[in-house]
Amino acid sequence: MDRTGLSRATVSSVIGELAGRGLISERRVPAPRGIGRPVARVTLNRAAGLAIGVDIGVSHVAVAVGDLSRSVLVERWTSLPRGHRATEGVGLVLASIEEALEEASADPDQLVGAAISIAAPVAPDSSRLLVPGVLPGWNGSELTEQVAQRWGIPVAMENDANLGALGESVFCGVDDEPILYVKVASRIGLGITLGSTLHRGHDGYAGEFGHVTVDPAGATCWCGRRGCLELYAGGDGLLRALADCRPRIASVDDLIRLAHRGDAQVLAAVAAGARALAGALANVALVLNPSSILLGGELAALGDLLAGPIRDELQNIPFGRPVRVATSALGERASLLGALALVLSESTRFEDLSREGPAEATTA
Repeated sequence: MDRTGLSRATVSSVIGELAGRGLISERRVPAPRGIGRPVARVTLNRAAGLAIGVDIGVSHVAVAVGDLSRSVLVERWTSLPRGHRATEGVGLVLASIEEALEEASADPDQLVGAAISIAAPVAPDSSRLLVPGVLPGWNGSELTEQVAQRWGIPVAMENDANLGALGESVFCGVDDEPILYVKVASRIGLGITLGSTLHRGHDGYAGEFGHVTVDPAGATCWCGRRGCLELYAGGDGLLRALADCRPRIASVDDLIRLAHRGDAQVLAAVAAGARALAGALANVALVLNPSSILLGGELAALGDLLAGPIRDELQNIPFGRPVRVATSALGERASLLGALALVLSESTRFEDLSREGPAEATTA
């Protein structure tokens, strides 16, 4: 009641209406210190609706089924060859959703929608990728259309960093705080959220943080600009910087392992990348004034080798309270749980089972 501003009578009325429709479950827990009547805790049950979340990563496909009380009922992860194509992945996604729904004993009539995470900016009014993603052949529309048609539900596709930010906000108790979620992987992306509201920008390009210029005289990026951040701090950029190492460093996993073992050449490259990332984030923090900056993606495993320089740089900001810098609490699950959170938080894009009549299958 404190957070909603509603009176006790209004809250009781709403709960009574939801209970009458069979959409909530109630359980009693002992009162604090055992004094007084047991406290009633009310949650939405699966009759209120189920959501499907999908995360398409560089080397995995993950699927989750959750309910509107933010409970994850089933979660399935499948490894795929790094940089897999859509032809390999679409069938696996559909089969994984089918298996997850069966494991959750989900009634198809309870599904309210699905959201799919992918590493590319996505048009806010469709599932069209605005620029090519990290994965070859994935264009967004093929998968969303197949999921929508097969289960008769609205389906949305969203950028993975955006969903990482949303997952942290909704599932980790920072609902009211402005946060930045930085996905530091092969490329670099940024998710910006205030509670359960994503900031996508005018055309859906908000968060293309990897293309902030950190060296105006630097190399030309694939995007056409010079000296983009991801050339220096992204996984692919770090591997290029270490191309002369012998033995050859073949993957980001190798890079992380050697960094933690104290390899001098790897540590020097990581330190240079972390400084570039720290300087760029300090500028963003001055503009957006976040409460927290959360580091996700593969390179978050570098820990304080990455987070330390960012904290040091942010301490130089002369305004406001200190910005918290931490690795993502959800880890590799952030974008997957963010996909579930999208269905839960943007209800106007998805079906509302509290009203009569099913919504038409659409791609949101």
